[in-house]
Formats: sequence, C-alpha cells, structure tokens
Amino acid sequence: MYGKRILFFDPDTKTCKAAARALTATSSDVDVATNLYDMRLLLDAGSYDLIMASHDQESREPSGMMELFDTVREQHPSTLFVLHATESTQDYMPMLQKRHYLRNLIAKNEDPLEPEELIVTAEKLLRNDIFGINKYLRWGVEPLSITLRESQKKADYVRQVTDYADTLGCNSRTVELVNAIVDELVTNAIFNAPVDAEGNAKYRHHKRSESLVLSDDEVATLQFACDGDFIAISSSDPFGSLKQDTVIEYLNRCLVKGPKQMSEDSGGAGLGLYRVFQSVSKFVINLDPGRRTEVISLIDLRLSMKQFRLATKSFHCFVAS
Repeated sequence: MYGKRILFFDPDTKTCKAAARALTATSSDVDVATNLYDMRLLLDAGSYDLIMASHDQESREPSGMMELFDTVREQHPSTLFVLHATESTQDYMPMLQKRHYLRNLIAKNEDPLEPEELIVTAEKLLRNDIFGINKYLRWGVEPLSITLRESQKKADYVRQVTDYADTLGCNSRTVELVNAIVDELVTNAIFNAPVDAEGNAKYRHHKRSESLVLSDDEVATLQFACDGDFIAISSSDPFGSLKQDTVIEYLNRCLVKGPKQMSEDSGGAGLGLYRVFQSVSKFVINLDPGRRTEVISLIDLRLSMKQFRLATKSFHCFVAS
C-alpha cells in the first residue's frame, strides 16, 4: 500500500500518537490532527485515501465535521471513511443510514483504540482484500470449519460450536451468546441467502420445520476459532445476496424502534442480523455482490458480562470493489 495516505483525527494526543504508530505499519503515509482547524488545513493541502476520525466530540457539540466530510466525499468520491466512538449503537446507527459512505465504526470503550482493529480495517479498505476470519485472530490460529447443507442438522451445527466454547471454559452466558449467534447464522445461510439467477430468494418462505437440503453449489461454510481474547464465528455463502443498505436499515429499525415492529414474515433475516448484533462485541459483514457474503461475529472474552452489555460495539460493512 505504498503511496496511500491516511488522515487520523482525535482530540486526544496520546490516541493520535498510538494510532499513527499502528497505521504506519500499513506502509501508508499517516497525518494526524487533534482539532477540526488542523484537519481542515490538512484536507485543503491535499486528498487522502482514508480518513479515520473520532465522532465523540461531534456528537456532544456539533462542529460541522460531518458536513466537512460530506464535502470531501463530493470532491473526492474515492476517499474512504472510518469513525471511532464511545457513543451507543442506537446513537450512531441512524447516522450510518443517512450517510451511505459511512459503513465502518470502531468502538472506543474505556481502553484506547485497539491497534489490531485499526490496522485490519485500514488494510481491508485500502487493499480491497476483505474476506477471511483469520484477519481478526492472532497469527497461527486455525479456524475449525463446518459445511452447512441440511436444515435438519442445525442443532448439530450449533452444538459443535457451543461444545467448543465449553471446552474453552467459557461461562454459561457466553455459551448462550455463541448459541444465539450460530443458530441465526445457520438459519440465514440455509434459508435466506440462496437466490436464483434473477436474484429472487429461493427458500426464504420455506417452512423451518420441513427438511431442506442445499445442493453442492448452494452450501455455506461456518468457521469458528478462539485466540485467547476473542471467540470468532463466521458464515460464508456463495450468493452475495445481502445488501449493505439493507443491513443498515434492518439494524437501525430494530435498535431505534425495537425488534417487535419487524415481523418474522417480512424481516426474518433482519431480525436474525439484529439478534446476532446484540450478541457480539464486533460485527463484520463482507460483501461481494452476487458472489459471496461473509458475516463475522466476535465476542470479547476479556469483558465481564456487565461490561459486555454496556460496551459500544464495533460495526463494519466492507464491499468488494
């Protein structure tokens, strides 16, 4: 990625220094700013491939930063944006729906920004290399894989992953989160993901109680692993039928208005995504329209259950270009 330019903004000088060290590892040129005035000067001096900025100050006292980003996006359509924030998911999701160029938000909780998440987010965006659960795990960790083919085997698919979590010594509440995640990912991969050549859903209205066996070109893959800090679970299907705007709309409706307002008939996939989102610390969706969808869920094992419930969640939606 030599020659790529990154602008990082945060009012905290220590955060900027730590982020600059991490992002320099991507072989990009990194500039930092701790106030909006300096950021405007840097933007006036030249364009950037990626802008990573804190949204906390803007949410407390609007300063025109988002309007500035709107202008930058109009002038430089290829510029990519990532926000980081401590605000709740309910607060930032409507902003993502309003601005279609915003699809990545890194959670900034009590600890400083994780350099690993900064690096992997920047590299995925700048390299256009978006797929793979391994990107979110320490080097050397080998995920386990399950082929998702038969709806009647869902309980077995779920049990294999929850047994793995038990083997790790996870507490019962974490195992429940794993159970909820896998249940929804399997259901979505078998019933909601498959589409025909015209993009029409093939099995979305198939009764869940009736057996469904996917053909060889329809099967999905479930992967799971743990690197000591995170349990990672992903599903990958060969259709790429999920749309980024649909994901934002579903999550926004459920988070802001409540999940009860979305019926199972009209939004089964939406409710499933919402349930997964509520069970994770980091939620990642990788899309190659018409070719592949990968949903990655990460649970932070370092957090107590109280900390988990209160923590801001990272959200990422990457689309292959």
